[in-house]
Amino acid sequence: MMSAEETMKALRELAPHDDNMTQYLTSNVETSQPLPFEVDDGFAEYTKANSYDKRRSVVKHSVKEVTSDELKQQISAHREMIEKIKSDPELNSNYRFDAIYDEGKKRRICRVLAQRTMISQGREVEISVCGDDRNIQVPESISDHQTTYFPPRKRIQIMKNITFNKKDVIPVYSDIAGETVESISIPNSLLFDYTDVNYFNQTAEHNLARAVNMSEEDKNTIKCNCCSSDPDKKVIRCYENRNCPCFIMNEKLQKFQKPLNGNPPAKFTSFEPIHFTSTDRHFYQHMGFACSELCGCEGKCTNNVLMIPNKRLFPIEVFKSNEKLGFGVRSNVLIPAGTPVTEFVGEIVGEQIHMENLNWNNIEYAYQVSYGKDDVLKQIVDQTNFSKNYKGLIKDLYANISYYLDPTVCGNFARMASHSCAANMELVRVFQKSLSPAHIHLVMVAVTDIFPGTPITIDYGNNYATRLEDKCQCGTFACTNGPESREMKNASHAELTRYHQELSQLEMKQWYKNVQVHFL
Repeated sequence: MMSAEETMKALRELAPHDDNMTQYLTSNVETSQPLPFEVDDGFAEYTKANSYDKRRSVVKHSVKEVTSDELKQQISAHREMIEKIKSDPELNSNYRFDAIYDEGKKRRICRVLAQRTMISQGREVEISVCGDDRNIQVPESISDHQTTYFPPRKRIQIMKNITFNKKDVIPVYSDIAGETVESISIPNSLLFDYTDVNYFNQTAEHNLARAVNMSEEDKNTIKCNCCSSDPDKKVIRCYENRNCPCFIMNEKLQKFQKPLNGNPPAKFTSFEPIHFTSTDRHFYQHMGFACSELCGCEGKCTNNVLMIPNKRLFPIEVFKSNEKLGFGVRSNVLIPAGTPVTEFVGEIVGEQIHMENLNWNNIEYAYQVSYGKDDVLKQIVDQTNFSKNYKGLIKDLYANISYYLDPTVCGNFARMASHSCAANMELVRVFQKSLSPAHIHLVMVAVTDIFPGTPITIDYGNNYATRLEDKCQCGTFACTNGPESREMKNASHAELTRYHQELSQLEMKQWYKNVQVHFL
């Protein structure tokens, strides 16, 4: 049997040239149900093109100039989404779509946003209990930092649908001034394979492959037999069932949260919003467990936080308005605070990085999903009834290796979420079926109300912001390279809370005005 080093050497020798997009010697292991797929035009031609240049040529044939009416599109998209909710047997009467009007809830959300802003600025040690923010004077310049993006009337449509799935249409636009159909720039970063599920190379990640195989044994799978005797019952109440194994695991994971000021922990349910209450370490502390298609409920229950992301409720577009910033993503409908919007998907890598022991070129796009010496997860694994060998293998994986999701070759639109010094999305881990790194879903949750047209953003981390100290153009009031950066770096927790509130209120008024005029 070849050693790990010999295996990697053989893979490198057999692998195609760097510009070849076909994945050799890779077995895709789906860690969730793939979405319904209805092939769109151009799918076969695009996937057969096995180099960036060939794919660029395919895409260029479909580039065209289009005319858009932003407000009309927002109104149409809002109507379609409401109808989609009403016609869905699981969402109708269970899912409440609306912005946050309650002032108490909004203040708590803005306090978390303020804390996240301070962490982005590298001021984590300064975070303290937020004082009274109601009488703080808000600078007039705050109104200049509304992040809603209004595209020009004439746009260049690069791709009609980057997913090539008629059931999940995501167009790609360029709004760069002066760019034409003939001069359009199509970077390699746009020419990836679109996927809805995670996967890994079984040869390079042989211990992870072992874990997945062992997880298929009944003793190592977490699933429930919850069902309903009522034939008209569309949603099973797993989250309310104290005997549901999936709910029990979900509740165990919630106990690792550290909410402040007597607030309850964030719930990971199918229909309730996920509202963070702790100051930081959201990713490390906030985890959930979801029912799956293996369960008696088939995942159609109240204990499946992945249900909303899999419904693809929110229409998404990929766009580019700034050459330096590259592509971003936005929706032309409201995304309510606490909504799990999508998964960040890609190739699960860990062992192969450690084996090669070299600078990993894909770090710009990848997101870390586990950490060496992850004590929280090891404690959870210890509490399970898994077989001894499986339990030992998972604990070794979490103790010795850090795993990443790398969307460089295969990924989804989440990889294009822009960096922001005041991000509106947070990433959390949700497990399904079992507890190995291959069973992690990295879910993007809206921290605050994201109003139509606003770019979807995440915080790439203080190290990234420091590297881009002279380049960041996120446009938020807290930008490390913004005109008020010096004042904002000295702003207190309470002041930042008040600034976030004011911006949210301004955007809420505009959204409500549009809704009131056209729907009420």
